[in-house]
Amino acid sequence: MTLTGSWGLVRSVVVASLVTATTTGVGVLSVPDSLTAQDMDGSGVVATGLLLRRMEGVKRVLMIGAHPDDEDTSLLTALARGEGVETAYLALTRGDGGQNLIGPQLWEGLGIIRTGELESARALDGGRQFFTRAFDFGYSKRADEALAAWPREELLEDVVWVIRSFRPQVIVAVFTGTPADGHGQHQASGMMAREAFAAAGDPTRFPHQLREGVEAWTPLKLFQLMRRRPQEASTSVVTGDLDPLLGRSHFQLSMDSRSRHRSQDMGAAQTPGPRASGLDLLESRVGGPADQDVFQGIDTTLAGTAAGISEAARGRVVAHLDAYLADVRRARDSFSLVDRTGTALPLASALRHLQMASAAAGGHAPIEFSTTLERKMGIARRAFLSAAGIVVDVRADDDLVVPGQALEVEVTLWNGGAAPLGSASAALDVPEGWVATPVSVAGVEPDGTVGPDRLARWTYSVALPPDADVSRLYYLQAPRDGARYRWPDRPDLWGLPRDPAPVAGAVSFRVDGGGAPVEVHHARPWSFVGVDKAKGEFRRPVLTVPALSLSVSPGMMAWPAGLAEHRTVTVQLGSQAPESVEGEVVLEGPTGWTVSPAGHPFSLTGPGQERTFVFDVTPSGTVPPGDHVFRAVARSSSGRSFGEGYEILDFEHIERAALFTPAEMRTSVFPVAVRQDRAIGYVMGSGDDGFEVLRQMGARVELVDPARVREGDFSGYDAIVLGVRAYETRPDLAAANDALLEFARSGGTVVVQYNKFEYPDGGYAPYPVAMSRPAARVAEEDAPVKMLDPEAPIFTAPNRITASDFDGWVHERGLYFLSEWGEPFVPVLEMSDPGEEPQSGSTVIAPVGEGVYVYSALAFFRQFPAGVPGAYRLFANLVSLTPEEWAGYQAGR
Repeated sequence: MTLTGSWGLVRSVVVASLVTATTTGVGVLSVPDSLTAQDMDGSGVVATGLLLRRMEGVKRVLMIGAHPDDEDTSLLTALARGEGVETAYLALTRGDGGQNLIGPQLWEGLGIIRTGELESARALDGGRQFFTRAFDFGYSKRADEALAAWPREELLEDVVWVIRSFRPQVIVAVFTGTPADGHGQHQASGMMAREAFAAAGDPTRFPHQLREGVEAWTPLKLFQLMRRRPQEASTSVVTGDLDPLLGRSHFQLSMDSRSRHRSQDMGAAQTPGPRASGLDLLESRVGGPADQDVFQGIDTTLAGTAAGISEAARGRVVAHLDAYLADVRRARDSFSLVDRTGTALPLASALRHLQMASAAAGGHAPIEFSTTLERKMGIARRAFLSAAGIVVDVRADDDLVVPGQALEVEVTLWNGGAAPLGSASAALDVPEGWVATPVSVAGVEPDGTVGPDRLARWTYSVALPPDADVSRLYYLQAPRDGARYRWPDRPDLWGLPRDPAPVAGAVSFRVDGGGAPVEVHHARPWSFVGVDKAKGEFRRPVLTVPALSLSVSPGMMAWPAGLAEHRTVTVQLGSQAPESVEGEVVLEGPTGWTVSPAGHPFSLTGPGQERTFVFDVTPSGTVPPGDHVFRAVARSSSGRSFGEGYEILDFEHIERAALFTPAEMRTSVFPVAVRQDRAIGYVMGSGDDGFEVLRQMGARVELVDPARVREGDFSGYDAIVLGVRAYETRPDLAAANDALLEFARSGGTVVVQYNKFEYPDGGYAPYPVAMSRPAARVAEEDAPVKMLDPEAPIFTAPNRITASDFDGWVHERGLYFLSEWGEPFVPVLEMSDPGEEPQSGSTVIAPVGEGVYVYSALAFFRQFPAGVPGAYRLFANLVSLTPEEWAGYQAGR
């Protein structure tokens, strides 16, 4: 079959089955070996086919869980990529309280990373991403603990807001809301899914939301995900069939999506073969014999959304919608692998009919109709651009800009199709106070035409005002309210992963829409495109940062009480200002401390320049125990002051973002001692503060060079300390484990901090050990702790440990406790969460030859940044433990 149209194109090799996601009637198939998010949402065959799947019905599904990685990505992928359903995942939290495999960031920093990982996952599986204000305060075992940190009504309010904004007909609860879910936050999410299903459609619940552009919305079905009990599912969604458009199954694509959770070590195999996700219908507001199916009994037609339009207009609206659907079916039927632009003409016509339906409805259309139409127009526009080979881009010439700076921004329109684009123009949308000035236009004919195979460019000069806001994420603009973020008075941001880009470029042009012109308007956010000499082209969001930024090292300093000597503090000053900046850097100390010198002059000559300044801090006399805060300030010669720094969280699998923090050092003064006659080697794992903590306490410690680890050379040390998750992240250490055990047998001390299942499974301990699955832990940070023998040497020297040393701990007591251990190991602590049996596998000690071996799963890595004195003191005792002390203790038992 061949067809020609005003686009002057020939369409052939019709493969409609690719669009409908079936595997029958497929001839030659050519798709990329490894699809990326750009392949699926940019331009090209795959993008066009996936968009065509989304153009007909009105189907929306919202999945509700507690954290990043709780979602069923295979279900989301099958619905979104396979069936064209609009899907979204609502995570109550951003995963701020989890663990981090790929770096040292915790809390807000980890939350930013895991937010980016969810965005990256959704870019592959085709869904949207939402959040509540809940901050992940750490592992909990009870729902009441979670709902004490997150007031129930306020949490429900956020979930209801997302439902009213997204307007799903179907909600899928990941968790049951019962103790069977395990994690207390999981239980809370299951409760919220059920309560929000009932509350979202009630206009008397949270009525203030109705003044912010949403209306009460009644979801029609509530399903329970049956991931753990698939045999009890009442219906299922097939996820393992091969999708000829994608070249793999939806399950395989979903495992690519799941593998974006790199900080949570969630890499997964893309296993071929039959798969399905099971669901159980909990509640339905529609009837019908096949009501168990996801959308059975629900009106998913476009015409159904027009029910509230006036009778006079409704006929015209429905007529245009019918014409739109006919165009979509023409586009789908002519979809071609050989000539992807063959669908452009009917898609242009489809877009025109949606525009006419919107005009016919007038300005008082129901929200469901107007929002649905807006979404469909966006999909139709993107499908048309993809099919027609039209690409819009917006590029800035700098990736880090500062208030007061000017930069160049270019909007491009690449007409890669065969038909001319008429009346082409561009515009740049900038925040209030910013100034965008047109500079030049190229590639556009005098009458506004952009011909086939032409690239049009509109160049602007953009000036930021001196008081321009930095790129601080909206939910971090104000301090947290306990375990809840504060959202600004911007309802358009509530629940989003991040702020939209502040600058967007838009192009407008006119095309033939099947006998009538169609106005096309398409906008894109700005970005920076650069080239890495090793990896090639890369794209980054443009971030606004302060002209001057500061960081203080260390950020947390343990100060032994009574220490009268001075210590050095380093202040790093960086500039992103395009011009030279001069001034002075000072370190402001609290009462009772002396800082020398009073200040350092600086001169930075351009962006990227950095300088490091050293200050000595000394107690003026006896300083009281507790926290003391030092603040770094840079004062420029122009009179501006800067007291903040930022970290660019830039990983290749997520969109980068900036985390802004005050330029401060917190000093915690408390009595602590560590043996100074011992040489300690520290082997870093996934990242923690243990090495710096030992140094601050006065230990003779150094990081063990990776080359020495590979060679198994631990000579010259009295003790070796392994950082958290070292066996998971350091294959060189795993390979050298025999040498490490030999070091212990020869009289050394080995201290192993918490590791996951790799530790027992790999047989790295000197004697058999085991962890239950899930691993035992004590989640409540104030759970009672019992010293099984207070006279054991780790409780007596060099610091006498008492019950008060377990006060003030944060987040949790410990994690990945041992459940079994060989007889030489001796447990020294006992603890448990309320209502549970005592756990004694948090810290065990054993003699090994002439040496001593310690495994401690206490959450030291959580306590060190918080400056918890007792954790420092106990850690000092562990690394100070000598084989002689332990042997003498055991001999006297």
